[in-house]
Amino acid sequence: MRSIILSSLLLFFIGANAQQHGKINKGETWHRIYPNQSFELQSIDGQNYSVLQGDGEDLVFEYYKRADEYVEMSDDEYTEKIVFSVPKNAKSFNYKDSTLKAAFLRGCFCPDRGWHAISDGFIKGKKINATTWQVEIDVMTKPNPSRGANAVSRKFKATFKLYNPAVKK
Repeated sequence: MRSIILSSLLLFFIGANAQQHGKINKGETWHRIYPNQSFELQSIDGQNYSVLQGDGEDLVFEYYKRADEYVEMSDDEYTEKIVFSVPKNAKSFNYKDSTLKAAFLRGCFCPDRGWHAISDGFIKGKKINATTWQVEIDVMTKPNPSRGANAVSRKFKATFKLYNPAVKK
């Protein structure tokens, strides 16, 4: 009898928790190009971070993803980015091995959050028109056991578009 009551209470609390956290903010993904920018990945004491500066000569490409999140739940947010740059006059590119200079950002309530260097794979792309590029990404980060960071891999094809923020009147 005691186990039936405890089981019933447990199911009640699980059901109440599921109802409380049932409302979801939908995630989003974008693939943007920022003109006249510069991108730099610097490492300090084994902690990688990226600097996106306003003045530069390159096109900086940014893949961004924000996962769905429960409105009433703390610390379930998750975002990620991949950032790399291309010379502004390029018509195509194919970065791999030593020419691959890109960074991966993991934004979460987790021990391996933050910027990570991308160590393996490739990023290649072709200019479609003045504002659009077709890009293929197949990359992996370096594992960093001291930060609890396993290698992370991402593989996808996407259309990146020149970012043009809405102008306020």
